[in-house]
Amino acid sequence: MRRRTILLASTAVVALLVAASVWWLLRPDDAPEAAACPYPVVSSEVTSARPIGDDRTTIPAPSSGALTVTETGFTQIANKGEVSIGAVVENTSSQVAYQARVIFEAFDADGSYALGESGRFNYFFEIPIVRPGERAVVGTYAFLNRDSFNRTGVFITVARASLDLVQTQWIPESDTETFPAISARLHPDRPPLAQDGAVTVHFTANSSACRELGSRGNMVVFRDTTGGVVGGSYYPSRKEDVCPGGDSTGRAQVFDSKLPDADLARTEINVYCDLTPSSHLPAGPTQPVN
Repeated sequence: MRRRTILLASTAVVALLVAASVWWLLRPDDAPEAAACPYPVVSSEVTSARPIGDDRTTIPAPSSGALTVTETGFTQIANKGEVSIGAVVENTSSQVAYQARVIFEAFDADGSYALGESGRFNYFFEIPIVRPGERAVVGTYAFLNRDSFNRTGVFITVARASLDLVQTQWIPESDTETFPAISARLHPDRPPLAQDGAVTVHFTANSSACRELGSRGNMVVFRDTTGGVVGGSYYPSRKEDVCPGGDSTGRAQVFDSKLPDADLARTEINVYCDLTPSSHLPAGPTQPVN
């Protein structure tokens, strides 16, 4: 009887080992990857911050530091019915600024809004990820208020252009390292080229993410020979575009005409990558262009 009990127990152990071996061989291929390569999680406890008062160029972080617009510049171009605006945003905090919402504005010498009111939300963008100590470039090509031209026969003269910070989400410091670092620079062997009414910007990019991220388009800022910002532009993503992990190369064809004061060798480009891709929906009060 004792021998029979031992034999049954041994058989059960062998069966369990066989079952475990079969599970290991037939387990889903993505199970280990999902555990080793998770997406950052934006919890419900993330704080949304907005500027206080009239200062729309700084959003303080809950810990210390802030998200701040550090540079802006513009050029009124073509038949003076368009303006190119560029800006630089820097995160001096110890937290990730996630999906920061920004909007471009322009004004004439009297302080009146100079851009076409009907397309105001076409200048509303979202910067997906700005890690601590990082900076992001933002640019757009905007059309002026054509009602002014119809009344006077001349377009508004832009006296001031700005980038306003609307809001951002601050990621807890403990989750900072779960958000990937994404960088981009001009391709060392293929400098920006102005041709056929556009500027083609070839670039190399790197993402520390261990899997593909969603593309939210590319942003370009132009500078003059002294380094000052003179404008910018946005290159939208296509539905099939992704941000691959590791090294990659790409091309952005931006701007309808070269800015007269732009030193193309000083062009800056950012690749906008997010946990989700662009929705490709029309811009609106709560829907950014990208």
